[in-house]
Parts: sequence; C-alpha cells; structure tokens
Amino acid sequence: MNNSYYLTAFIQERGQRRPFSLKIEGPFETPDSRDYYCRIESPELLGKEFNVYGEDTQQTKELALKFVQICLQDKKIYDADGNSVDLAPWKGE
Repeated sequence: MNNSYYLTAFIQERGQRRPFSLKIEGPFETPDSRDYYCRIESPELLGKEFNVYGEDTQQTKELALKFVQICLQDKKIYDADGNSVDLAPWKGE
C-alpha cells in the first residue's frame, strides 16, 4: 500500500514567509517485521527525511501526520492567497 500525502504552501516563522513543502510517502511494510513506516520529507520544516513507524497502515499514517502537526505547533502555514492552511486528514487506503 502506498498513497502519498502532499502539501505545497508557505510557512511563516519568525516574521518571515517562505515556501513550504510536505511529502509523506507510505505506508510501507518493514522488511524484517509486520510493522509499517511512512517517510516524511519537508526540508523547510525538518531539514532531513524522517521515518515514522506504526503497527498497521492506519496507525502509521495517523502518527506521521501527528508528528508533522507537532513540528508545526508554533508555525503558521498559508496558501498562495494568504489563507491559513490546516493539515487535512489523510484520505485513501
């Protein structure tokens, strides 16, 4: 199973507005167990890729999105028109 979560917007941090991108790929089954992981890529937010692990596909997707929400806790995300953007629930199977 692999359906990705994408977001392209702007981030406001310390009074500066700059481009922001988010890509969460997965969930992928780990090779050595029956666990799953999602790969999170957001250079502006995290600086490097992160993997988030869970027991099943749904939990893994929820944990990955929650991790990003925690990282964005003190930041604001906007669309091109300046409207505030919230991370929508991850749809799909």
